[in-house]
Amino acid sequence: MFYPRRGHRGLPTLLTLSLGLGTVVLPALAHAQTAPPPTTPTTAAAPAISEEARTHFKAGVALLQDPEGERVEEAYREFKAAYAISKSPKMLGNMGFCAMRLERDGEALEAYTQYLREVPDIDADERAQITRDVQTLGVGVVRVSLKVNVPPAGSSTKIIVTDVRTPVRGDKVTNTYPAEVPAGATSASLTIGIRSGHHALTARAPGLSDEPFEIDALSGSKESRELTLKAPKVDPAPSPVRTLPATDSPKAESGSIAPWVVAGIGGAMMAVGAVTGVMALGKESDIKDACPNDRCPSSFDLAGAQSSAKTMVGVTDVLLIGGGVVAAAGLTWGFLSLGSTPKAATTPAGPTGPVLSPPPVGSRGTTRDHASTRAPLFSVPAFSASCGPTGCMGAAKVVF
Repeated sequence: MFYPRRGHRGLPTLLTLSLGLGTVVLPALAHAQTAPPPTTPTTAAAPAISEEARTHFKAGVALLQDPEGERVEEAYREFKAAYAISKSPKMLGNMGFCAMRLERDGEALEAYTQYLREVPDIDADERAQITRDVQTLGVGVVRVSLKVNVPPAGSSTKIIVTDVRTPVRGDKVTNTYPAEVPAGATSASLTIGIRSGHHALTARAPGLSDEPFEIDALSGSKESRELTLKAPKVDPAPSPVRTLPATDSPKAESGSIAPWVVAGIGGAMMAVGAVTGVMALGKESDIKDACPNDRCPSSFDLAGAQSSAKTMVGVTDVLLIGGGVVAAAGLTWGFLSLGSTPKAATTPAGPTGPVLSPPPVGSRGTTRDHASTRAPLFSVPAFSASCGPTGCMGAAKVVF
């Protein structure tokens, strides 16, 4: 039978002890709370150890003896599983050792205290050492009481509290502590024992927003927090923007201006025709003055004067008649365009509601709405003019 001894500079030295269920790893040092050794050793029979418990126990020992380095966190889970099955108090020493190494000081304190109380045949040196470590941890452990609120749910809600301690030197130390809110309840409470120092803790649950907080824990102090995990805010989806097909605005603008340009050209032609008409009348008056009673002096060029007057009359006819036709066509075009120019359709953006659009250009609707939105179907007037023995004629052709 072997007993633990103190290693160099207080480091734990692991030895083995035969317990009838395999090899048990015992720590020489641990963090725990003051607990006096029992005054009267008991001789109660040890609980029966099942094969399943032995398997977990041996796995924990193997993880602590890993050639690549101790895998303390995994070994702790195996020892806890073995204890949950067997309830053998002799496993509490291994649990306390692992909890101490992981800085789960509250759990190390509980395991070592129960180990000292329920195992009577601990070596005197080992008991004295664990007792001193229990006293040290009892002074330094920081108790943090948490109440975590969640929205009511039809099933249980699993909560995880993550604790990250930042030491002065070395890597950060992370531990997680589970809790569960029963179905229909709205909160869960738990108390954890941590080491002094700066801690960043976060409570989280599936489907709920995280709730972080930080503390600077002093040795032996007590902290309490109440946290509320809420459902994350969901931004409403933006309403879809419905855009109607763009109308051909340049054509609409040019279509509304062109008729008035044509009417203006017709008016200008008529104005010029009026001027040439006055000039033609002046030439006829000159012929009458030069040839009273239709008798012209030999020096007067009657044929030239008559030809000039006739030409001026022809030009006047073309300008007046053609200008009148062009002006009339332009005015007609313009007034018809005013009554048939489509108006821009506006449709409020929203998630629902039909989108109305004008019928295709050229469609022949039977309702007033279709008639009012149908694009005008005109062509620019085609002009023609000619002169003959009986006079001059002008014409304008507009296709509707």
